[in-house]
Amino acid sequence: MALLYELPESRLWLESLERLTLDALHRNGRKTPVRDDLVVLGIDDASLKLDAAWPEDIEASPTLQAMQKQWPWPRQAWAHILDRLFKAGARQVFMDVTFKSPSDRPENDLVLREALERYRGKVVLGIKYEDSTVGGATATALMLPTPAVTGPNPDTANLGLLTLWPDSDECIRSVHWQVTAAEAEALQSGFATLPNPTDERHPAASLVMARNITPIDLTKLPSSSRIRFCGAGAYPAFSLFEMFIPSMWEANLAKGEVFRGKTVLIGATATDLQDIQKTPLGQIAGVQVHAHAVTALLSNSFVHAAPPWFRGLSILLAALLAWCILYGLRTPILCVVALAAAGFIWQWLCTGCFDWLDVECSSQPFLFGLSLSGMTGLTGNLVLQRRESRKLQRFLTRYTAPEFVDEMLADRAGLYSTLGGVERTVTIFFSDVRGFTSMSENMTPKQVVTQLNQYLSRMVACVFQNRGLVDKFIGDAVMALWGSASAMGNEESYRQNAIQAVTAALAMRKALEELNAGWREEGIGELKFGMGVHQGEVIVGNIGSEAPYEKMDLTVIGDAVNLASRLEGITKQYGVDLIVSESVRSHLCDSFVCRSADLVAVKGKAKPVEVFSVIGPLQENEPAGLAAYENGVRLYRAGSFAEAITAFAKACHEGLNDSLTQMYQQRCDELIRVPPADWTGVYIMQSK
Repeated sequence: MALLYELPESRLWLESLERLTLDALHRNGRKTPVRDDLVVLGIDDASLKLDAAWPEDIEASPTLQAMQKQWPWPRQAWAHILDRLFKAGARQVFMDVTFKSPSDRPENDLVLREALERYRGKVVLGIKYEDSTVGGATATALMLPTPAVTGPNPDTANLGLLTLWPDSDECIRSVHWQVTAAEAEALQSGFATLPNPTDERHPAASLVMARNITPIDLTKLPSSSRIRFCGAGAYPAFSLFEMFIPSMWEANLAKGEVFRGKTVLIGATATDLQDIQKTPLGQIAGVQVHAHAVTALLSNSFVHAAPPWFRGLSILLAALLAWCILYGLRTPILCVVALAAAGFIWQWLCTGCFDWLDVECSSQPFLFGLSLSGMTGLTGNLVLQRRESRKLQRFLTRYTAPEFVDEMLADRAGLYSTLGGVERTVTIFFSDVRGFTSMSENMTPKQVVTQLNQYLSRMVACVFQNRGLVDKFIGDAVMALWGSASAMGNEESYRQNAIQAVTAALAMRKALEELNAGWREEGIGELKFGMGVHQGEVIVGNIGSEAPYEKMDLTVIGDAVNLASRLEGITKQYGVDLIVSESVRSHLCDSFVCRSADLVAVKGKAKPVEVFSVIGPLQENEPAGLAAYENGVRLYRAGSFAEAITAFAKACHEGLNDSLTQMYQQRCDELIRVPPADWTGVYIMQSK
């Protein structure tokens, strides 16, 4: 870390990051209290355009008429502004505007000159150092207000530098209180210049204003200071034009009382005037930066850079502390917590140094050193843990399919309880290819294996992409599980498992369509399949034979597994490819469009189960005729077969004329011809 700070290639980058953390202290740390005797009067967009003023207000005010002209405003407007402010009782006025050249209307210059004479000693005018090129050489010279405005005897005690010199990243953090021409040239060019002993030092405008408020010992004032800013919203700017509209002067400016006994800073706040400055607080107008500088100077509220040795000491302390933590705490999570706590405490200490000791201490070297040292130790621990994990992984692959392992290793506690046997609510999926055995009789063994592998690869991908676990392959059948390897057992996890299982099934439906399209082009027979999904209580455990004929399988057993297999089997009875139970469908209402299939007692089960066919995601349009179909199913189960057959006919007419609707029509016809003696609405399956 120390080496990175010494290399030129990385030092600038690291120091710029340090500056970001220090600027964050200015934004979030202690602020300089705002003074009540400073007011900012902004030359904003409203004052430049006067679009918020009524025509009659402009017509009644000569000042607004003058301001309505193109910027810069005529000099007479500034005279009127000064008159207005000092009549309201302003203590002093600072104008963040330069008058370095005579205007084309000498009489206007004379009006402003007379106003400055009237308020001599109370108006702070701006001066600037500007670069000029003469004979190929660049020289920095001081630009004073034109004598046409100040007269032959200007008030030099109230001339202040407007320039705010930023740091290398164009951000203003410091104020240079007194600057010579040579120093100004160095600040503006970024290169050191030879000092000229005869150069006169000129004060910053903020120093002039502060000196007019209270005496300041210039001998104790450094050449520049990094100021502690006020809050980001300090010194909001009043709109200048409001002074000349009677209603606004009375309502917004309290008839001028907001200016009484105060220092008024007038400056550009409109973005078009390009005096918006970058500061640690963000983008604020230059005149507001001057207000922050006056406040800091009068409050002696400055911050200082940390000593040069602080960075190296921070890195050393970070390395020693990281070593102590990693040596004393062997558990990785405790090490991470302790390292994070150390980082937070150091950040708190750095914030305290800024707030109460007025020292900018960057927390970055310590945090980087702590992170690198901590990562070194934790990496060693991680290597050891990965070795242990690989041992456990090799052990697990002896007993179960590899795709289970990563999921189970993520939940060690759940894994160890699962190996011993545990009861859980699991979502079970079965799929089986229809007629593949008979179709394969006309294919070579290589073709059978190739097509089956293509099919299973796509199906398994759909399961994995939806966080499912493939339990086993039974020929061309696939059994997959959701929730078997996780110890989580709450309603939300059950809902997610059901949604993921059905999403995987719909992805399989789409994948099979794509496979069939490719097989048609190759002249290979197409496949059809059925899928069943059920959610229920099962036993999850490591089941099989022990040594010496050891063959184990981490799987699920129970009545819910058999029911899921039966649901897959009855899809061919209804002419659909996906059937889900009510326990699954109850979790799908907000995500999928489902269709009632039947209330059925499957082979080997006495208790009826309500089953549904999944049409697709809820975002898809509901198929025409679905409402009529569902009404028909309700009437069918209620024993109203004549009304039910009418509803099914309506569904067919509206477009839902498929095998499931036709099946119900045939059932209703038979039940009308031979009415049942004891109707329950349950259909009893006679086959699997």
